[in-house]
Amino acid sequence: MTIEIGIVGLAQSGKTTIFNALTGGKSDTRSLAPHIGIAKVPEPRLQVLADMLHPKKVVPAEVSYIDIGASVKDLGGGKGVGGQILSQLSNADALIDVVRSFADESVPHIEGSLDVDRDIATANLELTLHDLGIIGRRLEKIEESLKGAKPAERQSLLPEQKLLTRLKVGMEKELPIREMGISADEARLIANYQFLTAKPRLIVVNIGEEQIAEADSMQEELNARYARAGSRVITLCGELEMEITQLDDEAAKAFRAEYGLPESGLEHVVELSYELLGLVSFFTTVS
Repeated sequence: MTIEIGIVGLAQSGKTTIFNALTGGKSDTRSLAPHIGIAKVPEPRLQVLADMLHPKKVVPAEVSYIDIGASVKDLGGGKGVGGQILSQLSNADALIDVVRSFADESVPHIEGSLDVDRDIATANLELTLHDLGIIGRRLEKIEESLKGAKPAERQSLLPEQKLLTRLKVGMEKELPIREMGISADEARLIANYQFLTAKPRLIVVNIGEEQIAEADSMQEELNARYARAGSRVITLCGELEMEITQLDDEAAKAFRAEYGLPESGLEHVVELSYELLGLVSFFTTVS
């Protein structure tokens, strides 16, 4: 099973750096083109079982990451994002929202200053506007279809109209769909729309090297504000994590020790993604 995770964020937030770190790729961080890469899911127990059972082949689970290239600001109004990119993002099982916290005078923040809370709010707004656009268009079609509709057709359309209206009211109050407590039946009713605010979301705060010492406290504070049903926050230094992926195991271990990084931030990203999706690893063997 391969899960798909879409990577969004403002321009110059480090989306492609995070993508390269997760996939071990070398995509151009200046490119606005979409990138797709595969990462193996780290699972220490898999190797233990392999050593015990000696299977002919060991196949770890995989995660497919989609870096849309364009800014999340291009999603709300549907401008600047092609249909193929939107389709890939809509089909994703979850989203990673990359938020910039690192300082770099050579690459100024598009808003002119660093503000994690502001950028999270901006992403929330753009994703909400995207979904509201879909709901608005569908409600217009339903209203038109109800004119002169037969009883059987009305019976099919009215529950959808009621649910979409409820979602619209909630999102206009800045509440994402994933926090609205929709039932399993309601989820099936709107599944085809692939709403972005219905997807689990992991906020990755991309910090600078000088912030590593305070990364844990920053992560705790941000989770206190933003951790909700289907949403978590993690802090990591994308630039360092990308460098580490180019090293062998021993060099990577020494590198982490030098910078005081006890564990792989990338492995934590995968673990949290699985947690948000409610996934559990199962192991099978074939003799």
